[in-house]
Amino acid sequence: MIRKRLASIDDRTIHRLVVEQLVPFSRMYDTGSSVTFSEIRKRLNQNKTFVTARGNKQPFGFITMIRKSSVLFIDMLAVDSREQGRGWGNELMKVAEEYGKSERCVAAELFVDESNPKAIQFYLRKGYEIHSFIPELSCYKMSKKLR
Repeated sequence: MIRKRLASIDDRTIHRLVVEQLVPFSRMYDTGSSVTFSEIRKRLNQNKTFVTARGNKQPFGFITMIRKSSVLFIDMLAVDSREQGRGWGNELMKVAEEYGKSERCVAAELFVDESNPKAIQFYLRKGYEIHSFIPELSCYKMSKKLR
């Protein structure tokens, strides 16, 4: 099931998913350094976050986003490696895009690390297009119109 984030139950697992699934692709973190729990909690508190979980148990995936004017910015998406390939990423993206539409967003945008071809292909299959490359982040900026 997909539900809204419950900070007391979800944030430790979300932090673990970020460290395991996202940080290894990011050039923003040197080898041996990582993102702290408090940094993640701060981002989550500023964003709207949904998780995949069995009831109110710890999540095994999440998506977090923020509305910026008429654009939905998808900040992070991760699914535990043991649950990948089961459609959870697709479901989380649907929830995010429906949220964006409900907020009258005309487009969704995200950044994806160039070193993560699996994620790039995932977003391309979802209808996102690459619009630019940001060398200082080693990321592609991708977007999709929301209708």
